[in-house]
Amino acid sequence: MQQEIDDDGGWGPPVEVLPSPWPELGELLHLSPGHFIGIGAAPGSREAEVGYDLALHAAAHGVRALLFAPSFPARNPVPNLTIQRRPTLSPETVEQDVASFAHLPDPVGLVVIDHFHLMTPVVPEPRYTDDPMDDPEDTQPADQAADTGRRLKMLAVNAAYHKPTVVVMARITPPADSNGPLALEHLGLAAELVYDTDTLLLLNRTTDTMDVHIAKDRFGPAPTRTTIRW
Repeated sequence: MQQEIDDDGGWGPPVEVLPSPWPELGELLHLSPGHFIGIGAAPGSREAEVGYDLALHAAAHGVRALLFAPSFPARNPVPNLTIQRRPTLSPETVEQDVASFAHLPDPVGLVVIDHFHLMTPVVPEPRYTDDPMDDPEDTQPADQAADTGRRLKMLAVNAAYHKPTVVVMARITPPADSNGPLALEHLGLAAELVYDTDTLLLLNRTTDTMDVHIAKDRFGPAPTRTTIRW
């Protein structure tokens, strides 16, 4: 499958799109080289496994996939799929692993990080100032989360690594009203991803359909909501 929208939002040469096990969701994710994609889902839900499903599907179609998932249970090895189970992650360690495949004939085409909170630095000790509006406990973690997002986007567009598609999963804290719609605020610190992702989706599966809150989309209207078949 191909799309003809370039990174500047105009029409350009066709860009390869990675395969997705769900065509409708794939059309919303824009799984193209150089793209940075965020997916929010509630912990323990079926949709929280979307990252693994994307990596497995890409690997089955001949795309080398690199999955960072320290808590993922051991399973039989899958060709083209490498699972890293480090308990803590940083943009540097992710980049190092991607770089280790860059010289191969089939470098990494898809990077999946599960979950973003594993890459958020530990909250530093408060640094009090005379400015009552300067609350380090609020501003510093957000700044660090935003910096992580910027670095992951830089990884995605790095030509030295063949511009791998980067997907990061993030945990959603569901609204108090279980029937209430999802919003960016339910991502907590991961809401900082809205600045650097090309696409940011929040997923909530209901029976055989899934509600999708499109918080960010460089290629279409956002924020908006839609429902797809699951």
